[in-house]
Amino acid sequence: MTATPDKEHIAKVRSAGFFMKGLVYILVGVLTFMAAFGLGGDVTSTDGVIRFLLSLPLGKILVGIVALGLFAYTLWRLAQMWLRPKKKGSKKPEGWKGLFTRFRYLYSAIFYALIAYSFAKPLIKDLMGHEHAGAPSEGNEKQEAALGEILSHDWGVILIWALAIIVAAQAIWQFRLAYTARFMKKIDKFPDLKHEYEFIRKSGRFGYAARGVVFGIISFFLVKVILQHNAQVYKGTEGALQYLLSFSYGSWLLGATATGLIGYGIFNMMVARHAQLTRIQ
Repeated sequence: MTATPDKEHIAKVRSAGFFMKGLVYILVGVLTFMAAFGLGGDVTSTDGVIRFLLSLPLGKILVGIVALGLFAYTLWRLAQMWLRPKKKGSKKPEGWKGLFTRFRYLYSAIFYALIAYSFAKPLIKDLMGHEHAGAPSEGNEKQEAALGEILSHDWGVILIWALAIIVAAQAIWQFRLAYTARFMKKIDKFPDLKHEYEFIRKSGRFGYAARGVVFGIISFFLVKVILQHNAQVYKGTEGALQYLLSFSYGSWLLGATATGLIGYGIFNMMVARHAQLTRIQ
């Protein structure tokens, strides 16, 4: 059955978004893997990817393209949230499960909108003529400052507890996806993709597990902020990856997590390739 123009447009937006999301994860994973084994690179997050891209020829153009792609991913998540249909023939109000699914889509949209903005910010500064426009802001310092401001209020601890629980729930959800491989359920319906099936499945499972590790450590940092009443113990994604080096065989743990992030990036690129399977659900 031929897709309608609207569905084709949605698929193109989704494809662009997932491709750029995948590219960012691959770059984070490669740079971190190289750093883990002393091959250069850097234990990094999206700020490190921005610095890396800006160091390349036509770097600002590359950063702008990634920003647009991540913005496309944000639009896709918002479309999922607003256009998610109810069950056929059902006239009942949406239940908690449906509302939670919409919340997940909104959370994801906000999360990647902020990342898209972090890529666009150096370009915006450059257009406004600010000095040092080519370097991204120190995101972790701003996060620490924000947490410090929140802690200064009576309700701050409750808010950070809520944030820590949300991030911990996100970690558990990533591990659940890695274990169940539920992300494959659409591809299961298309036998012509079976030659790629195992590759997509293994990349996705490894990738979701790596994300679970990172989200779990970030939640741990937030709990430490509360218990020590000190915003400076929060280290963000970069700090979460560096934290793995504090364990025995830390380089191997970091290398495995970085490889998982590369796998997650590859998985997203494969999703982009098969954007015609898109369903608003």
